[in-house]
Amino acid sequence: MNINLKKTREAAIRLSGSSEKERNAFLRALSAQLAKREKSILRANERDVAAAKKSGLAAAFVERLVFDSRALKLLKAKVRSVENLRSRIGEVMEQRTLRKGLVLKKVRVPLGVMLVIYESRPEVTIDVAALCIKSGNAALLKGGSEAKRTNEALFGCVQDALKKTGLAKETVGLVPNRDAVKRLLREHESIDLVIARGGYGLVRAVVNESMIPVLAHAEGGARIFVDKSADLTAAEKILLNAKISKPAACNSLDAILVHRAIAGTFVPRMVKRLREAGVRVLGDARARRFARMDAARARDWDKEFLGPTVAIKTVKNAREAIQFINEHTKRHSEGLIARDARVIKEFTDSIDAAALFINASTRLHDGYVFGLGSEMGIAAGKLHARGPVGLQELTTYKWEVYGKGHIR
Repeated sequence: MNINLKKTREAAIRLSGSSEKERNAFLRALSAQLAKREKSILRANERDVAAAKKSGLAAAFVERLVFDSRALKLLKAKVRSVENLRSRIGEVMEQRTLRKGLVLKKVRVPLGVMLVIYESRPEVTIDVAALCIKSGNAALLKGGSEAKRTNEALFGCVQDALKKTGLAKETVGLVPNRDAVKRLLREHESIDLVIARGGYGLVRAVVNESMIPVLAHAEGGARIFVDKSADLTAAEKILLNAKISKPAACNSLDAILVHRAIAGTFVPRMVKRLREAGVRVLGDARARRFARMDAARARDWDKEFLGPTVAIKTVKNAREAIQFINEHTKRHSEGLIARDARVIKEFTDSIDAAALFINASTRLHDGYVFGLGSEMGIAAGKLHARGPVGLQELTTYKWEVYGKGHIR
């Protein structure tokens, strides 16, 4: 598909003036198209996965590429969830009347045109289309070449839904290749925001080349500290879920910190449970006194494993745990298991990350789980958006000023 930025901008302007009812009609049509084309979508993905395996791509990368009937069912549920949310476009966020009767209104509006660049996960194609249309934004999509067939099949659903609901086909576009991406990254007068979602190399390249503001989702991975006040039965359940429910996810567990006061009893039982689940366990010198495991190297504490590996470190107190986490965090997801209110307060006050999980699995860090319908990704930065990027994060505001001949 060739990208005509003039028409894309015009489509964005028309969409921003559409009603919530019209945008919801698109989402219903999109859900219907996903159901109608299920077989062709799954066949396309099978071909992509087979090609990825043949080319020797990493297992974690291939895992993120897989899009089966279960994933499609979840995707349709997310589209329905987005439909049920209020976009809040047009709401008056703030209003004030000045002394001479001048009325100021701060009104929520869409961002405009977004360029979204992502790797592997084909479901992002639909996540982006659903969130952008609902929030009144036009979108240009560039998925990874490894998911080309699946992305094209899903994009066909988007285009049919646009046509059936009378929205311009240019409202959502598919960027054909990397050369086109490089050109688009210079179009700061036509594109309002770039969202980059993928590995460190992809995100760094986009940030370096873009003349447009970039909202980035790069490295993730979590550390969870088990305090001496923790409920150890709950800790086992939380840590297992954080590690094994989806090891290739950006919010999966990479390091477990254990208070020394409980290490002698907790480390052996935790290592046993992890090994039974097929997880390779690394440990520092003290942790290895209590259970057999491979030695953790210095670089392992910074590594996002994206697979069935976890490292265990013992710490003398909460303060050491907090210091360690702040030294190694990717500012994505960090966790604490504790019952001591003072430890919880110190942890939440001191850790700098997009989301903190207290007595809960870091795998909960997800826009759909958070009730946001879906997400464009998880932003670990601090400007404009942080954490799951949902509908509200795809909006900005403008001031409307109402007078009666007022002058200055």
